Amino acid sequence: MNPHPVTITVTGRAQRRFKPNRCTVHLSVHSDGSTREKASEPVTAAVNTVTDLLTSLSEQPDSPLQRWSLDQLRHDRYRPYHSEAKKRPWVYRSTASVKAIFKDFSALGTFIDEVSEMDEVEVGRINWWLTPKATAKRTAQVRDLAVRNALAKAQGYTQGLGYSEFTAVAIADPGMLGLTTGRHGYDESPMPVAARVMAAPSGYNGDGEERQVIELEPDRITLYADVEARFEAVKTEVETQS
Repeated sequence: MNPHPVTITVTGRAQRRFKPNRCTVHLSVHSDGSTREKASEPVTAAVNTVTDLLTSLSEQPDSPLQRWSLDQLRHDRYRPYHSEAKKRPWVYRSTASVKAIFKDFSALGTFIDEVSEMDEVEVGRINWWLTPKATAKRTAQVRDLAVRNALAKAQGYTQGLGYSEFTAVAIADPGMLGLTTGRHGYDESPMPVAARVMAAPSGYNGDGEERQVIELEPDRITLYADVEARFEAVKTEVETQS
């Protein structure tokens, strides 16, 4: 064998895009009034309607919900700004927040459509994400692709040098072999969604007309992984003597 093997150190990189398997919907419920009662009553009614919808979804045999939560009803008051610094009457505000995590997106569009019709309810952030178990499984797939990428790089180097054989001597996470560049993880998609209206109606509105529902199409989440690998390349005796 050649007494002077060549050491090759490379970074393997890969990334893939996956569909999220969870969606968190944040709702804000609020109302203003000249008295605390006038502010709180609409919020209480809206919260009851929203929680009834969520309870109905959660009690289905194959519920599309993973879980949901309701923040306590909060009350506050403030005086509106006046340019001449005159004291205006108090304005009372009542607020509440609701969070729902969907695992089946088929019911998501209908739910958002229904709660959006309430004046006191505002649909806030929509977070698309992967569960830890799904993230670990898919990251392992991407990491395997990164290892293959490192192997392909090493093969390219050995062929360019005219070496026919190489052996992996080390493989590690980014930074472990002295290389400073590297990534590992995923880019969460907090909001980017594309909405389209389904051609088929999902039901009827109060006037008896067919009602169409918005179906949300989430952007895919990018998972990426880097690995560092070290190889030792050699020439065979036949190749060396030739």
